[in-house]
Amino acid sequence: MDDCNIRLLPGEPADLPLIFQLERAYIEDYEPQNLQAWQSAMNRHLEQWVRCLPYTVVAAEGDEKTGYMFWEQDAVTATLASIHVKPAFRRRGIGRVLLAHFEDEVARSGCEYAELHVFEGNPARIFYEAAGYSVAAHAVPYVVLTKKLGARYDPS
Repeated sequence: MDDCNIRLLPGEPADLPLIFQLERAYIEDYEPQNLQAWQSAMNRHLEQWVRCLPYTVVAAEGDEKTGYMFWEQDAVTATLASIHVKPAFRRRGIGRVLLAHFEDEVARSGCEYAELHVFEGNPARIFYEAAGYSVAAHAVPYVVLTKKLGARYDPS
């Protein structure tokens, strides 16, 4: 797939089922030991998803929504809270486009650093490190990765 076929749309309430579906799939695939705790915290998750809608971007190809990401930020650091691409659409550049958009948006808003937490066993860690993120801390079972913004990630 060519990156120019990827459209980025602002998140809206109608995207909440997509976010739920992909978040749940992630937990089932990578953190099944945490599924019950994740389900028990559903009210907190829903509050976060709704609160972050202004910072949510959905990727689409044609009429199909293929993935999303959302972030939270403070004065100098933006945290990529979640990024997912539907399995059938992975390895087509959608994640790179979403990540580059995140970095552009938060740099424009004045943040100096981008941060994310990745589960130690998540193969996406390789993707983030290739995009210039480096280990800042370990918060077992997660790894905290950061990147100083300014040298934008080139998704090509």
